[in-house]
Amino acid sequence: MSIGTFFSPSAETRELHRDTQLRTNYYRNRYKEVIQGLETLAEQNKLEIRFIDHDHKEMYLISNGYEVIVTITQVSPIEAGIDFKVNYFAAMGFNRPFNKIKFFYQELKQILNFKGVSLHP
Repeated sequence: MSIGTFFSPSAETRELHRDTQLRTNYYRNRYKEVIQGLETLAEQNKLEIRFIDHDHKEMYLISNGYEVIVTITQVSPIEAGIDFKVNYFAAMGFNRPFNKIKFFYQELKQILNFKGVSLHP
């Protein structure tokens, strides 16, 4: 992790990220189950669900001091990938966005059926 990453107010996951902890996680669940799992995650962490776009498979969540954009990639009818983008409303993040993404992935592993990391490069 670089100094720029440490101070950045935002962090984002993707399929082939340099940091292995910020790679897309895949779950063996249907789309509706993934949405329900993300709603549970939001409720447990006091995140307000502002918008769910079923056409583009995105969800916008907001909390005190940060926002989260969740992108769901439906690979097959029973497999979905989840990516997060966390933006803090501050000039510097001090590694909080990165830690928040790690926390969300840990929570989702308990809610959904975890399959693997970066399975479809």
